[in-house]
Amino acid sequence: MQMTQDRWLSELHWRRESQQSRGERTQSALLDAAEELIVENGIEGASISDIAKRAKSSIGSVYHHFKDKKALLYAVFNRMTQAISDQNAQAADPELWKNASVIDLLDGYIAFRLEQSNAGGLSKRAMALVMADDPELKEHLAEIKREGNLSLKKLIMERSCEINHPDPDFAVGFVIDQISTMLYARSDPYQKRSALVESDDETFRSEVLRIACGVLGLPEHRSARKQNG
Repeated sequence: MQMTQDRWLSELHWRRESQQSRGERTQSALLDAAEELIVENGIEGASISDIAKRAKSSIGSVYHHFKDKKALLYAVFNRMTQAISDQNAQAADPELWKNASVIDLLDGYIAFRLEQSNAGGLSKRAMALVMADDPELKEHLAEIKREGNLSLKKLIMERSCEINHPDPDFAVGFVIDQISTMLYARSDPYQKRSALVESDDETFRSEVLRIACGVLGLPEHRSARKQNG
């Protein structure tokens, strides 16, 4: 069953489409090649010469666009985090949720984060390898995620009259933190197998929403009612 919130999420642009100059196309090709080789061979195994060869470019072209290999690796990281930031900004647009309830917001947020987790593929794996040994990059990504969560909290608190909890501000923050933790545990390949990992997206989405509704004192959501009915 596709939940109603997908009609909002379908408006998001998951991949940036634009007319690129020749230089931009070359840079994109180099970043694509770097991502592929990082995933295939690791950071050390992705040499500048191999990246240039994979991109059908020259070593000189690599250094024309990037000061050194470190700059190239940072560009790989930045391209992915910028895409995440852009998606977060679109998803937090109040106009997108103009007639949405708290349940709609939570359901849409879970669906959105699942889509983010499933998208990215090679780029996401390359980004993870680049930031593995760099605390500053990890903190930057964590800050992007925090900003997205704060935007969601703001939208929900504007509808706090729907919440049946003695401390709505605490409850909303708690629910968002718990959802984020479950989403991370589900997507982390190093996590032990569990119900979080083994469930399909729709089941996971429905059960997480059920938990969130319980904490916030919201009516049992429509998907759970249908499953129980």
